[in-house]
Amino acid sequence: MNKKAVVEALVFSTNKGLDLSQIVKVTEFPKNEVISLLEELSEEYENEEHGISLRKVGKKFSFFTKEAYAEYISELIKRPVDKLTPTQLEVLAIVAKNERVTKTGVETIRGKDSSNQLLELMVSGLLKRKRIKAPGRPYAYSVTDNFFEVFKMSDIELSEFLESNDSPGEEKETDTKETVSSEDEKKPESKEEESEEPE
Repeated sequence: MNKKAVVEALVFSTNKGLDLSQIVKVTEFPKNEVISLLEELSEEYENEEHGISLRKVGKKFSFFTKEAYAEYISELIKRPVDKLTPTQLEVLAIVAKNERVTKTGVETIRGKDSSNQLLELMVSGLLKRKRIKAPGRPYAYSVTDNFFEVFKMSDIELSEFLESNDSPGEEKETDTKETVSSEDEKKPESKEEESEEPE
C-alpha cells in the first residue's frame, strides 16, 4: 500500500480540507509519519509540472489552484472575492479560522460590531449559521460549501490573508460556549430569532 497516495486521496476527496488529527484517525498511520507524508506531497506539488499545490490554511490541509493558472479557471465559477470589502474579508477570515464561532466571538476578536458584515456574507452565500446548545441558544457561524468552491479557484487572496492576519483569534481558540455574552444569555427564544438578523 502506498501510504502517501492514501493521504493524497483523502485530502483530495474533500472540499473543506482535513486537519492532521482527521487524517491520522482515518488512516491509523502514526502522527509523525502523516506529517512527513504531507511534507513530501507539498514539496512534490510545488513542482512546476503541477497546476495545484497542497497547502495548510488554518489547521486544515487542502489542494489549491496555483496563482499562475488561476486566470484559466476564473471563467468557470462566480467569484465575489473582488467585491468583498476589507471588513467583510476580515470577518470571513475570523469565521474560517474559528469554526462555529458566535457573533459575540467574532466581535470579541474584532473589537467592534459585526452584524452587518455577517448578514452580508450570509446573503452572498459564503457564511451559514446554526443555533447551538448554549445559554440563550445563539447562532454559530461557519463557512459554506460555496465558500470552498469560490476560494479553491482564488485561494491566494484568502490563504495569504489567513496566514498574515495577526488578529487575536490566532492566539485564542474561540469556544462557542465561552463566547456567549450576557446579552445572548438573557435573550429568550422566539420565532423572531429565526430571522436573518445575525445574533
